[in-house]
Amino acid sequence: MKKFKLVRKCISLLLAALLLCGLSLAASAQTTEVGPLQFHNGTFKILVLADLQDTNKPQKETLAILNAALDKTEPDLVILLGDNIAGYWNGVTKEETVQAVDAIAKPIDDRGIPFALVFGNHDHEGLCSENVGMTEEEAKAFLLSCFQKYPSCVAVAGEEMTGYCNYNLPILDSAGEKTVFNLWCMDSNPYATEEEGGGYGYVHADQTAWYKRTAEALKAQNGGKAVPSLLFQHIIVPEVYDMFETVDKSSKGAFRGNSSFHDTWYLASNLTQGDVREAPCPPDKNGGQFQSWLETGDILGAFFGHDHTNDFMGEYEGVQLVAVPACTFYSYGNYRGVRTITLHEDDLSTFETDVLTYDDLGCARVWNVFKDQHGYGAYQSKFLPALFGTLGGLVVLGGAAALIVRAVKKRKAK
Repeated sequence: MKKFKLVRKCISLLLAALLLCGLSLAASAQTTEVGPLQFHNGTFKILVLADLQDTNKPQKETLAILNAALDKTEPDLVILLGDNIAGYWNGVTKEETVQAVDAIAKPIDDRGIPFALVFGNHDHEGLCSENVGMTEEEAKAFLLSCFQKYPSCVAVAGEEMTGYCNYNLPILDSAGEKTVFNLWCMDSNPYATEEEGGGYGYVHADQTAWYKRTAEALKAQNGGKAVPSLLFQHIIVPEVYDMFETVDKSSKGAFRGNSSFHDTWYLASNLTQGDVREAPCPPDKNGGQFQSWLETGDILGAFFGHDHTNDFMGEYEGVQLVAVPACTFYSYGNYRGVRTITLHEDDLSTFETDVLTYDDLGCARVWNVFKDQHGYGAYQSKFLPALFGTLGGLVVLGGAAALIVRAVKKRKAK
C-alpha cells in the first residue's frame, strides 16, 4: 500500500510539472484609446491573423501563436481575417460566444494595438443554431458588439448592404494631415443561396457599388489620383484560378481545382511567394468583384484566409492575390502561421509581406495523431495530448509510470 501511494504521488508530481511547462504566459500592457491610423517614422506594419477559429475554451497552442505574433511583430494594426471564432461547437450559447471573442480580443487590446476584423463563413453559425436562434445579421451584429467593447477595436458595421462589416480604414501620413493609403474590409458572405447555385459566399453587387463609390470619393480628395489600397476578406476571388497554369492531371505538381474549378488541374508556377498546399475554395458564382478592382485602379493586393494551409502570393492583372495561413489548432491543417505587411511612406506603390510560421514564432511543435473523418485534429489544452498527441501522451505516461515503479522496486530491494 505504501508503495502504491508513493507511485501515485510521483505520478501526480510528474503530471503537475508537465502541466506547468505547457502553460503559455501572455504579456500585457495597459489599454490605450485608439487614435487615427497613421504612419510612424515612415512605416506602417499590419499583422494579419486568419482563421483563429477556436471556442470559449481555446487551445493553448492557438493562444500561443496569437501572443507570440503580437509580441514579435509589434504591429500598428491587427486584422482578423474571418472565422475568428469556431462559430458552432457543442451546444454553443451567447455567453460562450462572448468568452470565445474575449479570448482573442483581450490579448490584442491589452497591448493597446488597434484591430479590425471581417467575418468568415463560420463565425456566426452557433448563434444561428436552434440553441440561440439569431438570424445571420443579428449574429454578426452581436459578434461585432462583443469585439467593440474593447477600446482598440476599429471595426464598424458599415452602411446597410449585403453582408456585415463592409468598411474602409484610411491611413494618414506621418504628419497626420492627409490620407495617403487605404484599407478595405469586406464581408465575403458565408454561402450562396440555392437559387444562386450554392457554394461559398461572394461579394455582392451592392457591396461592389459601395466600394467603387467610396473609392471615387477618396480619389477626389486625393487630387484625382486613386488612393493606393489593400483589401481584406475571408473567401478568395475566383480569379485565383486564372493566375494558375492549366495542365494535364498527370503533370508533376498538378493539383485539382475546387468549387466550380473541380474538373480542371492546375500548376502553381507563377507564384512570387509561398505555396499552394490545398486547392483554393472560391465561390462558384463570380460577382464581378475583381473586375471592379481593375476598373477602380486602387487595389495593390488582396488578402484572404479560409484555405488554412495556403501561404502563396501571386500577381494577376497587376493585383497581388495573397493567401494567409490559419492560426487555428481547433480546426484542420498541419501548417500554421501569420502574415505581416509593411508599408513604406516613401513608396506607396508597393508593399512588403512575409509569413511567420508557428516555428518561426518560437512556439513548441505540436502533433496529434487522432483526427476525425473531416481531418479535424483532436487537440485539447491538456499537458500531454497537447505536446505529443493523445496516443503519444498515453505511451509516455505509461513509460514514466513504469520507470517510477521500477525505481521504487529497486529502492525496496536495497
